Amino acid sequence: MLSPDQPMTDVVTSLALMLVVAIAVRQDLVEHQIPNVLTIGALGAGLLVQSVFGGLNGFLNALAGAGVGLACLLPLYLGKGMGAGDVKLMGAVGAFLGPVNAFLAAALALVFGAVLAVAIVVWRLVESRAAVSDSGSGHGVTAGASPTAMSAVRKERFPYAIAIGLGAIVMLWLRGT
Repeated sequence: MLSPDQPMTDVVTSLALMLVVAIAVRQDLVEHQIPNVLTIGALGAGLLVQSVFGGLNGFLNALAGAGVGLACLLPLYLGKGMGAGDVKLMGAVGAFLGPVNAFLAAALALVFGAVLAVAIVVWRLVESRAAVSDSGSGHGVTAGASPTAMSAVRKERFPYAIAIGLGAIVMLWLRGT
């Protein structure tokens, strides 16, 4: 059963989370990093909002959500496939969503991230092939990308905050807030 303040909790939580995600995406696009002040502040805000509306249970739920969010992306960071800011952002998102929704948002973020990665790789390869074609080498668009271009694409970093933000927003939508 929903308590009388449940809709306000959902509204405040959703708006705060969307603000955090929007700032993180902007920072990731512009600076290619998510600052600690944002992720730590967002974690604190998630813990605070959940505590205000849910008391000790809300705080513990937020703490568990942050742990799940961190745990879901930490292996990618350890494997050098993701930056620490992305992992901390997912932890902060988890504080707003709670453990079950944090897990689902992380799963969605991984799917969106994979799609984004494939799109970026395809875009870069098309660009490199167009550059080869424009240089008059005669190989045209059907030629494979150069080893140098392939190496550059493999090392390219992309703004994973977009995928995390999409995962969080879809999770909010799925839960009806």
